[in-house]
Amino acid sequence: MAAPAASVDSATERTESVEPRRRKKRSFPIVDTDVHHGYAHKSELYPYLSQTYRERLEDFDFGSSLSYNNNGGQRGYRVDAIRTGETPPGGGGVCAVDFELLREQLLDGSDIDFAILTGGQTYGASAMMDLAYSNAICRAFNDYSMEHWVARDDRLRYTLAINAQDPLGAVEEIDRLGSHPAVVGIMLACGAPRPYGNKFYHPIYEACERHGLAAAMHFGTEGSGINPPPTSAGYPTNYIEARMARPNFYAVHVASYIFEGVFELFPTLKVAFIEGGFSWVAPLMWRMDLDWKGLRHQTPWVKRLPSEYLRDHMRFSSQPMEEPADPKALDLFIEWMDGGHTLMFATDYPHWDWDDPAMSFTGLPEPLRRRVFAENAAETFGLTLPSGDANA
Repeated sequence: MAAPAASVDSATERTESVEPRRRKKRSFPIVDTDVHHGYAHKSELYPYLSQTYRERLEDFDFGSSLSYNNNGGQRGYRVDAIRTGETPPGGGGVCAVDFELLREQLLDGSDIDFAILTGGQTYGASAMMDLAYSNAICRAFNDYSMEHWVARDDRLRYTLAINAQDPLGAVEEIDRLGSHPAVVGIMLACGAPRPYGNKFYHPIYEACERHGLAAAMHFGTEGSGINPPPTSAGYPTNYIEARMARPNFYAVHVASYIFEGVFELFPTLKVAFIEGGFSWVAPLMWRMDLDWKGLRHQTPWVKRLPSEYLRDHMRFSSQPMEEPADPKALDLFIEWMDGGHTLMFATDYPHWDWDDPAMSFTGLPEPLRRRVFAENAAETFGLTLPSGDANA
């Protein structure tokens, strides 16, 4: 029988007092919107699965993943592993598996006020044909995450793993855990058989509105399992090629949400696009507005400029950060996309290219930095930020 998810009362047992929290000299809090957590070995999920699915996971694993989705290892470990033959906790995979290390390096080391856990190891569940098994994997990972991660520190928040290709099963999982105060959203794997504005997914958004949850999306599983090829030209060869395609992955979903009328049907829904960068957002806004003016007779339910829906409902994480030769160019893209309302900071910990908040957006004016580092995420994920100066 599956172990129960951590209760609300478990917050009193969290270990935030293990060490004094370091405070940086800054006047705003930090919300990290993309922190990848997981398990060191799949056996850690066994207690949360029935015997049938436990044996299946042990013998056959689950999902399917393309090798170019591998992120290249954890930051700070790749070179050491080559030099010494050692590997980081969990073997240097896509997710942090050691809570104490994450607390030391990220929560305390970067003085994070809220870290939103986004998982990563179970994204492939939404690319499986067997919906019952997929749902069981998602449920097990959620219970594991609540007990072994969320309950250990009051700075952690969680996006639920769901199987988006089974909306009824996804709604059941959202209703099961969506009222927990640490749950702030759901996680959608970007790779999908149909764009996420399609009415097939609408029951999921209705459940998100009911519980006040954001719909977060992360790249992964494009071209694997039941999903179509990841690009119009087929399958990239290398991971770096797949990285270049991410804006195209997300652009399809952005347009689908807007032109399928999702935000007219679900006016309080927020959608967060994670780890896709952001320099592509402004040109897409311009193109959508221009084309809508000439083609709006095809979508009469879209009552406002597409860019207005985007500003009101869509948020984009900062990682991986574009780094033009002229830093002022990046400031222009942030201005063009109305980054004061649409851009959120993310470290992407523990990936090899994760961003240190102390070295990010240093040239932006203080009010805009506050919006990017904290307020936009707080509004998206329903967080209550620390009051007053962050050094208090």
